[in-house]
Amino acid sequence: MENLHYVFNQGTPLEIRALEGVSFALTDGKALGILGGTGSGKTTLVRNLGGLLVPTEGRVLIDGRDTRSYGADLRRKIGLVFQRPERQLFEETVFKDISFVLRRFSGLSDGEINDKVRAACELVGLNINEVGDRPPSALSDGEKRKVALAAILVDNPETVMLDEPAVGLDPPSVADLVGALEKMKIAGGKTLVIVSHDMEYFLPILDLMMVLDHGRVAAFGSPGEVCDALVDDPAMEELLPGLALLVRDLRKAGYALDPDEFRTSVLACRISRPDGSPGDVD
Repeated sequence: MENLHYVFNQGTPLEIRALEGVSFALTDGKALGILGGTGSGKTTLVRNLGGLLVPTEGRVLIDGRDTRSYGADLRRKIGLVFQRPERQLFEETVFKDISFVLRRFSGLSDGEINDKVRAACELVGLNINEVGDRPPSALSDGEKRKVALAAILVDNPETVMLDEPAVGLDPPSVADLVGALEKMKIAGGKTLVIVSHDMEYFLPILDLMMVLDHGRVAAFGSPGEVCDALVDDPAMEELLPGLALLVRDLRKAGYALDPDEFRTSVLACRISRPDGSPGDVD
């Protein structure tokens, strides 16, 4: 993203400058978390990345190519999962919902479609044999979220963007979702962009974090670097994940912790050892 500006209702009394001069780069296979307060521009940023909005100024490049030059093939580069995507499930069965895009637009055989549906479900931890013939409405909220994810992954986009993916889920469902995203990243080789007002759940899988403030980038870097950059600003500090701030405070207190280690099992083990060594940790 290069010097991106986005203005709603430009040239009218209702003009709103949602993004101002946003620039950053994300390499393949990495996970970026985007956070900020209400009205900071998070969703507008994601919609510009996904080609749903056209920048007022600046540009978005995917593999060096401006998103304006992509057509329908952009969906194979970027898949966008909206807030509460389960509300968009509409087919009679889970299998039909996940396979909808392939059945309508791909020209693949039934066997090829079945293989792609199974591969997508495996990435998100969904047993298609158990739920494939069930109506989506019969599933739990966590399962519906996985169906919506699989429906994006079935077209094999290189990058998956998720806007507030944890909203409405209970803690066990969020844990399952984070596990699915980690598998997508590691086993599936996906690049992830995660927008969330509560980034703590996703810290263990993030490589980079961005904080937006009134349409501008307040900080960008590893989670540890972002915390160091913003911790002395009271307004910004309250946006930062509590776990990341805890790790920073423990390091300042003398614990030998990696500034970007957020797996609680690892942290607990290292804190319990005087030398901060990792010990035997899964």
